[in-house]
Amino acid sequence: MPAKLTLTAQDLKRGTIIEEASWYPIVITAVKEEINAKGDAKNVVVDGELLPSSDSNKAKYAGVPIRRYFSEKAPGMAKNYITACGVVIGEEGGEFDLEGSVGRQMEAYIKTRLDDNGRMQNDVVDFRPLK
Repeated sequence: MPAKLTLTAQDLKRGTIIEEASWYPIVITAVKEEINAKGDAKNVVVDGELLPSSDSNKAKYAGVPIRRYFSEKAPGMAKNYITACGVVIGEEGGEFDLEGSVGRQMEAYIKTRLDDNGRMQNDVVDFRPLK
């Protein structure tokens, strides 16, 4: 029997490495909670997709999926994401429903890094409101 593998257009985009570290327009497509690999904390997993861009160097990445994890162990790392969603965070902080950010457009700073197995991957390191 032949060994077959089916790749969709989304599968092909998932393997795209963004070559230039920069700010890219994105839309948030999903937000969910899951337990981290060690089983000792909750992560909020934010999925997004790069939007079309008028910049020809960035336009080729339209549709590329991105993912960012926020851990309950370091909730301050979500500050810029929350403010990119248009939320004003007061001095006392607060509790924020990140699932409400699905569909929100913003910019993400994306660069590359090596994962634990030495493979290149996209790394979403910051967020800001869409300009």
